[in-house]
Amino acid sequence: MSIDNLMNTAHDLDCIIQGDRFPVVAGPLLRARKWKSGTWVRYVADENNSNNWTVERSNGIYAAGFLMYGSEDYSDARRSTYRNYTSFQNAGELSEASGSAVITMITGGGRFLFANYETVALDIGGTRTGGPITYILGEDLKVSENGLLCNDPDANLLAATGGTATLVVGVCSKLPVNGGKIGFDLKY
Repeated sequence: MSIDNLMNTAHDLDCIIQGDRFPVVAGPLLRARKWKSGTWVRYVADENNSNNWTVERSNGIYAAGFLMYGSEDYSDARRSTYRNYTSFQNAGELSEASGSAVITMITGGGRFLFANYETVALDIGGTRTGGPITYILGEDLKVSENGLLCNDPDANLLAATGGTATLVVGVCSKLPVNGGKIGFDLKY
């Protein structure tokens, strides 16, 4: 995925009722692949320092919260919103010492509109070839194997993640009409 496809993410996530926010450090895999607003992440031990933790994209088994803002490229001010926790989270070279790897994670409570969520269902074998997903108002929403919101059946999601339980994080509070944003009440 190109970084160009990840820029201009200011409208990928709308905050209707603010949830709990925390600063977290982006891990090396997350920084390498970049991310969009609303990507679910999990804590992992920092490979360089066993006393520190970073976040990486959720695998659908574990999640600590979701990222409020997408990765940015501050080398081009026209393409940047400067909205991350420290107002400087460069999508290129990052340094924990400078604070430029610190990003904003939402962990609890709140109501949000997500532009990025699963739109293709998992089939029984755990691959995303099951056709379009239909969401239902008030249904449980889970974290997919890609770190996005989904409503896949537990058996299909377990086949995709290799986990033993699905990760329900909230409920659908607004249906995504014509590919629009899905409403999400965080109950995590």
